[in-house]
Amino acid sequence: MITHPMGLRPERKRASGFTLLELLIGAALAALLTMGLVQIVAATSVAADLQRNNAQLQDHARFAIEVLSRAIREAGYRPEPWNETWDLDALSEETADGVSASSDRLAVRTWSDVNCFDHRNPDRDSAGQPRYYLRESVFDLTGNKGLARTCKYGPTVGELTTEVPRQGWVSGVESFQLLFGEDHDGDGNIEQWVGAGQWGDPRRILGIRVGLLLASADAVVEPDMQRFEVLDSVYLSPADGHLRRLFDLAVAIRSRTP
Repeated sequence: MITHPMGLRPERKRASGFTLLELLIGAALAALLTMGLVQIVAATSVAADLQRNNAQLQDHARFAIEVLSRAIREAGYRPEPWNETWDLDALSEETADGVSASSDRLAVRTWSDVNCFDHRNPDRDSAGQPRYYLRESVFDLTGNKGLARTCKYGPTVGELTTEVPRQGWVSGVESFQLLFGEDHDGDGNIEQWVGAGQWGDPRRILGIRVGLLLASADAVVEPDMQRFEVLDSVYLSPADGHLRRLFDLAVAIRSRTP
């Protein structure tokens, strides 16, 4: 045996590396940290998806409301109100209640010097100004939950030409409902809101209420069946996890209100 010159044994150096226990503890800590990071990333992703889908719903609703509001406000407009040759029905005969389980139909007409694409009428009068033609817009839902618009333009009802064929231009609309404000006594105020065809005189309709129920493109919330009252209709949504928003607006027919 080799002894130290002073008679003391030399200390043994500890082997480099980690013990099994230390490795197990390190692995456990790493797993906990990884799980925490995964949960944070997942929560962030879910929140981002929810925010994106909610923003998309708001954009779709804003666009639909803008187009519908304009069509309703302009319904029945006559360039010369005192001239009976410009007379027309603001609501055409296609307007109907309950054309499908989830949709009414709105069809409005107006005299306009711009066509369905908002381009000036190329046909000019003697003063060189665009002539006023009839413009008819029809709104309802397609079978794949798209709010559809059909637009026709022409000099007379018999000469209307379809410029915008029926197509879903706002997606994810699950219910489209309408109520019509009727002035019974001619005092300029709405006495009751009725469904299409339930009015006494369509010429006394002063305004229209529109109910829209929109659903998100993605499943971003907890699956839960919900009950929505869309004006005079009830809609039961499936428990599919899609975010839904209900929008309700009332628009006056400008040509019939002071």
